[in-house]
Amino acid sequence: MRYTRPVSSCDETASDLAGEIIAALSAASLVFKDDKMYSTNLTKTAMELFDIVTKDEPGFVQGMYTTKDECGGQAREFYNSTGYKDELVWGGTWLFFATGNTSYLRYTTENLVLAEEEEEELSVDKGIFYWNNKFTANTVCIHVNLVTTEKTIGISSQNLLTKLATEVLLH
Repeated sequence: MRYTRPVSSCDETASDLAGEIIAALSAASLVFKDDKMYSTNLTKTAMELFDIVTKDEPGFVQGMYTTKDECGGQAREFYNSTGYKDELVWGGTWLFFATGNTSYLRYTTENLVLAEEEEEELSVDKGIFYWNNKFTANTVCIHVNLVTTEKTIGISSQNLLTKLATEVLLH
């Protein structure tokens, strides 16, 4: 290629970008499950990244990659993220699918309310699944999983479905 290709450098506070990467790696691990080594590497990388961006340490701040010039400054024109919580929940959802580890499902269900509150601030996007809003998709994925595998960790699948149906009908 004979044109400039700028490279961005992000740190662990680019939570929205990390959530998307975690979800992509986890989903890819399911696609490539027949190649055990590759699938395991994808899952391991997703888990490591998840641990980094969800750490609960004093002074650690989660955020959006487009708020930092060196990380996503140029992306603001095309993808100006308005939140990060739904992406982290999205990543946790897919990590649960990839690993079956209920700690990821627990993270997802415990943080779903925070993602919903973030979505409330974007009322025009309520109930719509797209790059800047994963709340509805998270709710559907969690519900389907809870119903099909009969896993319960303190959140009622019926309540999730009722909530989603109500929001879609009232939108």
